[in-house]
Amino acid sequence: MQKVKTYAWRAGLKVCIGVWFVVLCTNIGWADGHLQIEEKKLVLKGKISEALGEYDSHLKGAVEYLVCGHNGKEYESIVVVEATAKEIHDALSKLDIQVGTPPGYDEVKDEPTPPTGTTVVIFVEWKDGDKAKKVRAEELIRNVKTQKPMQHVAWIYSGSRIVSDLDSDDEDAMMPQAFMSNDIVALKRFDASALFQNPLPESEEENIYKKNDAVLPKLGTPVTLTIEVNRKMQLYVLITGRVQGVGFRNFTQRNAQQLGVKGYAKNLTNGKVEVVAEGDKTQLDALVVFLREGPRYAKVDSLEIDERPFTAEYETFGIRY
Repeated sequence: MQKVKTYAWRAGLKVCIGVWFVVLCTNIGWADGHLQIEEKKLVLKGKISEALGEYDSHLKGAVEYLVCGHNGKEYESIVVVEATAKEIHDALSKLDIQVGTPPGYDEVKDEPTPPTGTTVVIFVEWKDGDKAKKVRAEELIRNVKTQKPMQHVAWIYSGSRIVSDLDSDDEDAMMPQAFMSNDIVALKRFDASALFQNPLPESEEENIYKKNDAVLPKLGTPVTLTIEVNRKMQLYVLITGRVQGVGFRNFTQRNAQQLGVKGYAKNLTNGKVEVVAEGDKTQLDALVVFLREGPRYAKVDSLEIDERPFTAEYETFGIRY
């Protein structure tokens, strides 16, 4: 009887391990060589477009897309990924990220309607000699008016407009336009062909963006592109250096309030400044940039950053004593 129980226990354990492994592979990670699904993000293989600038005499250096797939508009895109728009769409579905609403036009109000949907942040990483370099994707783009890198944004996953599937035998068949065009991340706010749109009103201006040669690696450089859900979270930050008696808490409060971040800043007895900040990832990333710089008379030596679950317990950003 004891042996039967032992065999049954072992068989049950194997089943549990098998089920756990299937769930882990399905929900946490999946890869086919050029696309990997991780928790709340996609990792894609690609390269800096070799065709970028091919028609500069006509386009005057303007770029229309941050990301496209092969056979997309590679001559006016910064990054070309190996995955297709459909593969990216299907991968996001595996992460339970719902398609939003692509930009359109309100006939009654006689005005365009902006895109809506889950927002994401996008990073690009590549090898620079022996070192790995990782930047927000916006750093690869230059605003021609400000002569600065494009403002960091939360890109909108709206999905593209639905059009007739011309390759289907069913004349009523429909499909997202991006599946045909391979337009993935548009720099134009109202470009309904792409899966993702830029939320900035400035993007409605013609030829507002060009490649940022100060940061962009050489054309054809292999890159890894990460699309991460712009989720809400809490950051616990300890700032070390000359950070007390220099207005660091007021500096932090002012910038946090401008960004819409909530929480507090506090001087500690060990000479460090403690910051607890809540918001979405885009807001918190921007705040960390300010914290690394500090106010005029501060000298920031290091930041210790711990990501924590979002609590929604703070109504504003204050100073604690």
